[in-house]
Amino acid sequence: NFMARRKSSKAEKFDGFSSRNERIFPDDPAIFKDDPHRLMRLFSHTQHRHLRLSPELFQLVQESFSLVTAAFRYNKTIRETFEGILTRKGDVARILRQMHRVGFLGKYIPEFGALTCLVQHEFFHHYTADEHTLRTIDILDELSGAQAKGREFYQSLFREMQQPAILYLALLLHDSGRAANKRTHSDESVTLADAVARRMLIKLERRQLLLFLVDNHLLMYRTATTMNLEDPSVIEEFAQVIRTKENLDALMLLTYADSRGTSDKSWSGYKEGSVRQLYHL
Repeated sequence: NFMARRKSSKAEKFDGFSSRNERIFPDDPAIFKDDPHRLMRLFSHTQHRHLRLSPELFQLVQESFSLVTAAFRYNKTIRETFEGILTRKGDVARILRQMHRVGFLGKYIPEFGALTCLVQHEFFHHYTADEHTLRTIDILDELSGAQAKGREFYQSLFREMQQPAILYLALLLHDSGRAANKRTHSDESVTLADAVARRMLIKLERRQLLLFLVDNHLLMYRTATTMNLEDPSVIEEFAQVIRTKENLDALMLLTYADSRGTSDKSWSGYKEGSVRQLYHL
């Protein structure tokens, strides 16, 4: 179980780093110059060993941003390490927040970087766009925890989820188009998600699922809260977009995380009930 983390207070040395007191330190100021891949592996280490960045390492990462080139973003090994981080259900938000706090996430995925501190001008958004995005990932992570009353349905969907990395990535990118300031951010977000998928070589069904989720991230909520669910044509139109059970389950989880990460009001009992009703139709 990923949640049974080994908290190590004993000092360890690994991969050019050392850890003590639950923090990770660089062994040498040249560790990233010697091997730029370490910039991504660092976060894999902090995930697996449950560590935080030491101030020295925080600064060293920021001084190493020139290493995050196009070649770095397209690199297969680095991409696989990043996907590995996104695959550990229940412990993704913490690592993405580490990456974001130090500024690395926006360098590696500039499509997300544009959201940093972007204020959202709709009244229902309580958070800046980057913070809203990370909160949605916190909420998805929580579904990996102990059974919680009222969450069982989402927890069982998430347990069965075969492509957690794609769902996490869809949440990371679902509002990326907001930075472009277009009237509908979904179209722009899809364009950006497609660029990320191409760069990360996410292909076929996985790419389809990613783009489907980003494109339709508001569909379920809007259909459930603004349409007449007794009208067969509404349900038929919804079903034509959804097409598969995998799409439906993934979109349900995304809708849950996105709504709860927006504000408490956007996931009231009535709204949740309507969305659940639509899911079961």
